[in-house]
Amino acid sequence: MAKLLKPEGKWNGKTVALDDGHGMGTPGKRTPYITELGRYIRENEFNRKVVAFLTEMLLAHGFRVLLIAPTDADTSLRNRTNAANRHNVDIYVSIHFNAMSFEFDYSTADGISTHVYLGNMKYKSGDLARSLAKYLKQGTKQDWRGFKENNFHVLRETNIPAVLTENGFMDDPREALLMIKESYQIETATEHARGICDYFNVAWKGANVTEKNWLERGDTGAKVLETQRDLKELGHYKGELDGSYGPATEDAVKSFQKEQGIKEDGIFGPNTQKHINAAMDKYTAAQEGEKQMEKNLKETGFKDVEKGSMLQKEITKAKKARITVGVGNDLFKPDQKVTRAEAVAFAVRAYDKAFKDAKVYLDKNK
Repeated sequence: MAKLLKPEGKWNGKTVALDDGHGMGTPGKRTPYITELGRYIRENEFNRKVVAFLTEMLLAHGFRVLLIAPTDADTSLRNRTNAANRHNVDIYVSIHFNAMSFEFDYSTADGISTHVYLGNMKYKSGDLARSLAKYLKQGTKQDWRGFKENNFHVLRETNIPAVLTENGFMDDPREALLMIKESYQIETATEHARGICDYFNVAWKGANVTEKNWLERGDTGAKVLETQRDLKELGHYKGELDGSYGPATEDAVKSFQKEQGIKEDGIFGPNTQKHINAAMDKYTAAQEGEKQMEKNLKETGFKDVEKGSMLQKEITKAKKARITVGVGNDLFKPDQKVTRAEAVAFAVRAYDKAFKDAKVYLDKNK
């Protein structure tokens, strides 16, 4: 369910809908496997961080912010646009990271772009796209891919000016690593915030995202919400994702700190942030690993045998013929050495199957 956040000071009369594209578990929305990280990076890892920083900047400039998908669930496109239309927001901005494939060497595509609905560059959506692009092009050196018109649901079904931004390519090695670089997340958020301020003729007062580098009881906002989401995924937070640092959030932080063996003060400071980043990296890698193993099981018959890997066809064929049944728990352990006993078992199974097949053939051809 969408969540409306209000500025602490005077409202400037404008409400911005922010959409952190996709969800943490959306199939396929990830980088290729990155060896140096030992995992994939999910697109929403970037999208939601940028939205969190952008939200704080917009609130500081007097905007109300409607978070279209504040949970980790894969909120449907219909629910996203319905929420924006229902709350009568003034603009809709959807944050994304592009991709051509699931491989780094598939193409040379990279860079950034802004997208509006078909024919809308000549209307207010186009004005918003140009305001955003003005600043997106000033940051980290990236290829500017231009203004695009697309029949995307979030651009078509919103009743207000709507822009989707693509802030890099997940299958470009350099840009993929930018996704988890906080300085790039803040830069991207700042560029969007400045573009939105320009669009509404609101004076830019600066980003101020590093003014306070900790969270504590009484704090509210998108950064608190982001912390709650991480703690919930790691099994420490059981409360509502409400962006309010109350007793439940403080207890969750203490629980996490205790697990990590660090000072249990309930304050989410730089050291706790460092530990939660590492824990989330480990959690994400485990989640991706489990998904890959389930995919392998469906495609090859074993969780640890990937389709197209060395001798995969022979291994799958051997399982179907019951020459091998693996080592238990749907695992094959393809790199494990075979004992003499296992070699005999394979040979006997193959012999029995060949004998059975020969008997069936002879019986049919008498």
